[in-house]
Amino acid sequence: MIKLLVFDLGGVILPFEHKKIAFKLHEKSDLKDKTDPEEIFDFLFDSVNGLVNPYEEGKMSSIEFYEELKRRFRLRLFFEEFKEIWNPIFTEDQEVVEILKSLKEMGYPLFLLSNTNELHFSYIRENYPVVYLLDRWILSYEVGAKKPKKAIYDAIFENVNLAPWEVFYVDDQEQYVDAAKKLGIQAVQFVGAKNLREILKEEGLLP
Repeated sequence: MIKLLVFDLGGVILPFEHKKIAFKLHEKSDLKDKTDPEEIFDFLFDSVNGLVNPYEEGKMSSIEFYEELKRRFRLRLFFEEFKEIWNPIFTEDQEVVEILKSLKEMGYPLFLLSNTNELHFSYIRENYPVVYLLDRWILSYEVGAKKPKKAIYDAIFENVNLAPWEVFYVDDQEQYVDAAKKLGIQAVQFVGAKNLREILKEEGLLP
């Protein structure tokens, strides 16, 4: 029996586009003739070596993250200007929001489990009230670990007396779904709100 539902944020509740960050930063670089947006994108978001990884695990502050990026690409912008490029990359999936509202009305506890960073989540809290539908936020930069590391999934079970199979988890990234399944969590890959609603109905979680 499912007793807790856990949702990823980016790509499920809030679709986002990272690429626009790299293009805008390239325009602010004194090295624009020697680099390109793709190099900036890889420097930031490479899954293994990207600068965003230590930032999203809380190993560097927002200012340190900005300063390192500024130094590497000789960016001509202040911190507040950087935030205006870094933050507004999200939209809201209204159909998923309606699903969350329905689950909330039915009394299910809802958790958020997200690889994210301080700047993005501060911006999201201010601009996307949907996050307040969720009872608890488990954030990589606060936990000190990103998915698919075990530590961030373990955080789900802090202060709740639940077995893994009593948790239902939704994520758009297959590798994160697989990591959850290996821990015994019931997990599904998000491919769209319509499909998710059908799955929740099949599980008896929605009428």
